Amino acid sequence: YATDVPDTLTIKPPEGVRARKSPVEFSHVKHKDVDCTKCHHMWDGKSEAEIQPCTDSGCHDVFKPNPKERRSIKYYYNAYHDQCYKGCHMDLKKAGKPTGPTACNGCHPKE
Repeated sequence: YATDVPDTLTIKPPEGVRARKSPVEFSHVKHKDVDCTKCHHMWDGKSEAEIQPCTDSGCHDVFKPNPKERRSIKYYYNAYHDQCYKGCHMDLKKAGKPTGPTACNGCHPKE
């Protein structure tokens, strides 16, 4: 795809959400062989439209304040964990193929 993307980006929770772990430094360079639409599932893979990150409005920003607990971040985190960790890294590991980190501190380094 002829799209300008940053070499790396920081994935962190949206404003107002307290993270339990450190932000993730994501490398587009290390994922260059992965079809962009695997992660950017709202993009058709063809148009010249700007590819939106998952934290932009309308994707994985489904937050509903709950008066009994702090803002719910379950959907946000599950989206990344299901997509990256379970849906890719662990599947590759189970298949005996090279993969990225499969332990928490591999993506979330201790601060």
